[in-house]
Amino acid sequence: MDQLIRPLLRVRSQRRSEGFTLIEVVVAMGILATGLLAVSAAQLYAMRGGRSGRHTTDAAEIAQSQVEVFQRMDFQDPGLNATAGWDPPGGNQVDRSVQTPGAPVIEQSYSMQWRIVNGPLVSGRIFLKTIDVQVTWDEPNRPGRSYTMTTMRHNDARSAE
Repeated sequence: MDQLIRPLLRVRSQRRSEGFTLIEVVVAMGILATGLLAVSAAQLYAMRGGRSGRHTTDAAEIAQSQVEVFQRMDFQDPGLNATAGWDPPGGNQVDRSVQTPGAPVIEQSYSMQWRIVNGPLVSGRIFLKTIDVQVTWDEPNRPGRSYTMTTMRHNDARSAE
């Protein structure tokens, strides 16, 4: 009898090593599906973060450009007079577009405002101005984003005379 069972066990063990069972395939597919779902969620998060980072970079570029305009002005220029708050009210609209086949498409609209505050009077003259430039925009699910750049302008000896 022992001689009859041994060949059956040998055949059964050979059959097991030839392939996978249905349960093993289902478990492997479940693990693969879970991994692919995690990768796709990470991809969506990265795309959202990339878009948000691009908007922040654009806002910084817009603010830097306006700060450079103020830095090139003469200290006595009326454009550098102190403001009573954020100027212009409602802000200047700046659109950033993306080139597409046919015509550019506006990807994001920004609003830019600035505030200029005079420093203390020294000998009856102002020698320092603080300039804030704020750029705001809205993103889906993240409204009211803003970027503010601050600089100071000093009235040096050349422009004081």
